[in-house]
Amino acid sequence: MVEAETETTFFQIPDGATLLVVDDDPSLRRSLRRVLELERSSVIEAAHGEDAIRAIEGDEAGLLDVVLTDLMMPVVSGSELIALLTECRPALPVVAMSAVVDLPAGLRHVPFLRKPFESEELVRTVAPLIVQSQAMRRRARQARADAAESRSLAEQQHTIAGQQMSRSGDLMIALHELRRRLALERPPGST
Repeated sequence: MVEAETETTFFQIPDGATLLVVDDDPSLRRSLRRVLELERSSVIEAAHGEDAIRAIEGDEAGLLDVVLTDLMMPVVSGSELIALLTECRPALPVVAMSAVVDLPAGLRHVPFLRKPFESEELVRTVAPLIVQSQAMRRRARQARADAAESRSLAEQQHTIAGQQMSRSGDLMIALHELRRRLALERPPGST
């Protein structure tokens, strides 16, 4: 008898990840916070989509790695929040969750967790998104650093070119002065 190999993939949320948990149920937010903090993540909570929008707008440093949102909430629904983020912040990954509704057809590209879900399923869903989000931010930071270095090099080259041009001007002045001196030193009538 041959034993079938079972492949288990271990998912771990990278240390220091920051997640925004959006749900109108405070006990679920607390439960998710406990699970995510055990994974060494920071959690920001929002009671509905409008609170989430404020939190995202306040994330000027770009520290949010993933938004985890319920679909059915008052004020601004999770579906509206996802649609808004897909349009205005496409690089910010979003995971939808719900106990009663399915993902609307227009949001099928969004990962979906059916409540109640196990902590392993949560980690398995968000960990790759966090890794991807952090990698994208690292590449963006590197691109900004490269651009700053290029600007600095361009400024240095511009300064050097300016100095060389002024030296060229000095050389032309020196040439004219040399010619004037040579003309004065020549005996009259010599060419």
